[in-house]
Amino acid sequence: MDQIFVGLDQILTVQNILLMIVGLIIGIVIGAIPGLNVPLAVALALPFTFKLAPLAGLSMLIGIYKGGTYGGSIAAILINVPGTPAAAATAMDGNALARQGKAGKALKLSIYASIFGELVSDIVLIVAASQIARIALTFGPPEFFALGLFALTIIGLISGAGLTRGLIAGALGILLSTVGLDPIEGEVRLAFGIYELTGGLKFIALIIGAFAISEALVQVEKSAARNVEFNVLEISKDPEDNRVSAADFKKVFPSMLRGTGLGVFIGAIPGIGAAIAAFLSYGVAKKFSNEPEKFGNGAIEGVAASESANNAVTGSTLIPLLTLGIPGDVITAIMLGALTVHGLIPGPTLFQEQGDFITALFIGMLIVTLLHFVIAMIGLPLFIRAVRVPRGVLFPLVIVLCVTGTMVATGSTFDVFVMLGFGVLGYVMVKFGFPIAPMLIGFILGPLVEVALRQSMIISDDSFTVFFTRPVAAVFMVLTCVVVVSVAWQRFKELNRP
Repeated sequence: MDQIFVGLDQILTVQNILLMIVGLIIGIVIGAIPGLNVPLAVALALPFTFKLAPLAGLSMLIGIYKGGTYGGSIAAILINVPGTPAAAATAMDGNALARQGKAGKALKLSIYASIFGELVSDIVLIVAASQIARIALTFGPPEFFALGLFALTIIGLISGAGLTRGLIAGALGILLSTVGLDPIEGEVRLAFGIYELTGGLKFIALIIGAFAISEALVQVEKSAARNVEFNVLEISKDPEDNRVSAADFKKVFPSMLRGTGLGVFIGAIPGIGAAIAAFLSYGVAKKFSNEPEKFGNGAIEGVAASESANNAVTGSTLIPLLTLGIPGDVITAIMLGALTVHGLIPGPTLFQEQGDFITALFIGMLIVTLLHFVIAMIGLPLFIRAVRVPRGVLFPLVIVLCVTGTMVATGSTFDVFVMLGFGVLGYVMVKFGFPIAPMLIGFILGPLVEVALRQSMIISDDSFTVFFTRPVAAVFMVLTCVVVVSVAWQRFKELNRP
């Protein structure tokens, strides 16, 4: 208790609280703008922390991290443009709800699920950091391959009746991920003599083009066909459509619980990321749902599952950083720089030598989560007003933000054209009934699966038994088989249904 009181005394200062609030606001705004990602915001804020006390600097960085991870859902729900990669899973049902006049319900549910995921993740970090870190440290190439292969089964879970189209889209995403240098041998692949492609296709260009530009093209086509101006999305006048009722919360709570558990687990494994956690949680929620046909058409469980998972990552990524000195993702790698500048070396000795600092940091994370809830709820009316903006004003602005965001994120005019190319591809896919999300999943998971598979083959002398002789890898391989058989059986029953 003495240590807790010392930690409270250190963290509860006006400067620390103000920096938490500033960080949260910056993060939410950056997260909501397509193309401006959270790592960029944290990297830009890092130099300002060098003149601050360690706790003050980290308080602001953690605020940016948590606020930005949630902020991506705002644009995903309101205009079907994910502000962050992880929010792409939220867009599938969040925007469908907004089109039904339930933007308020979707946004509030996003806040509740995000805060729930963050809070549980913070508690797990405080209670079980070292134990989870030991498990995460056992992951080698075979475990990463098995996990990646299991995650790819999400494509089958979210494709619905269009399973064939979903698998084709997923395969296309994996193919696109191979453009550029071979990660093992360094050979150039599928660049076709274009120098800019040797570095591979940028993920930010794919996600902005496939979601934002394609959506703008679809809206233009609809307006031209009807010979009308872009309309304003309606907001339902029924109060029940703009709040999360007790019945809604009861319905989504199991999805939030599963999503939070997956987010905590995925976040503790270095190098995986929130996007995989969100899509994996979304797929699992659909699998366990009594109404899987609603997913993609406005299922509140879909929003809760993806948002709880991607925000649960924010706490657990600090587990390997603080206990082992291994950054869990790009953002915690930047935080590692902030710690080392102040002479704080993450690892087991940090808990022994800087116990008061660790206690204050943990308390600070809980305070940031509380402030996050307050700021998000205060800003909610402002977010909902975006729905009232005419589409003819909003989508040109979105396109300008897409071009600007891509330029800022990549610094390349070529990537702007790549983004526009993906926009056309996304439009064509929508027109012919091919889902975009499986392509995104394939693009994310392709490099992870490829590198892990090839490394596994190297260390096992080309023996596939390595995936079944290591316990964690074997569990994921069995789960993959179970899901594949389940999806295939479900599809067989649907095709033979009278």
